Amino acid sequence: MEKVIEVKKQLANQSTNEVSTPSVDIRKMNANIITEDSSTFDEVFEVEGEVKPSPKSVSTSLVQYERKLSLEAATADTTAIIPKERKEYVSAFKAGVEKTARSTLEMCRVVYEAEQSLDRFQFKTFCEEVGLKDYSSTVRKFSAIGRVYPRFIQYVDQLPASWTNIYLITQIPADAFEECLKKGYALNKLTGAKLDELVKSTKDINKIEEPLSFDSKNSGYVFAKLLFTKKPDDTDWRAMEKALAEISARLPIKFVINKEAGEFVQARREQRYEQIKQSSKNVDLKPDLWDLGAEANAVYKVAERVTKPADKAVITV
Repeated sequence: MEKVIEVKKQLANQSTNEVSTPSVDIRKMNANIITEDSSTFDEVFEVEGEVKPSPKSVSTSLVQYERKLSLEAATADTTAIIPKERKEYVSAFKAGVEKTARSTLEMCRVVYEAEQSLDRFQFKTFCEEVGLKDYSSTVRKFSAIGRVYPRFIQYVDQLPASWTNIYLITQIPADAFEECLKKGYALNKLTGAKLDELVKSTKDINKIEEPLSFDSKNSGYVFAKLLFTKKPDDTDWRAMEKALAEISARLPIKFVINKEAGEFVQARREQRYEQIKQSSKNVDLKPDLWDLGAEANAVYKVAERVTKPADKAVITV
């Protein structure tokens, strides 16, 4: 009986030792734990056999970047909204559009009257003081709207809010405008496609230059875009220049080449010229033998190469 009690004590002591000394050291595992937010939780690591929290300066969490708030997101809507019926909102919106259209007509009328009353210098100064350019298309369109102000002010409730659409209405045929009024068709119901169709019908096809923009810097009408259909090299560039020179000699056309690309080509030509000079130090350069192209050869005398018995090349012009 005593032996049985002693065996039980030994088993109890063995189980106690197993619990007190686990096979896996949890403290070493805690040293590898990375918290999501180092500012809230501390890492745990082992230093000289004891568990200590890591310093605040040690941070292994990812850097979180904050985006800046837009003005809309940063503005808190604290205004109390008094609910209205749908009809009231519709009426308020239309009233706002009408006010906008009326303000546009009045503003454009001022521009039109100023253009008609002031001399050129004073009108230019006027435009500068109100933030406009006297030569801009905006001023031209404002003046067009101001010209029809007496006609449009009667139907301001039918006009769109955008001044660009109001301008397009000034460019539609007069009979189409009268028909809209006669049939009670609201002018602000004209779609963009319909406005474009009506405006095109008023274009004078006898003036082919009208749809072209005028380049005042280069004194010409821009009618096309010139493109390379492959990546160009020096040979392509030279061939293009000769072809365009031939066209310019026959037609009243001026080609304006991309300035930066032209500078690249010129720099490459200068480098090649210097290389030729270095490789031909003991050979005289003979510009008279150069082929300057058919257009240049037709104007200037062409040099001839004459070979003497001594096989010495001389130049005769």
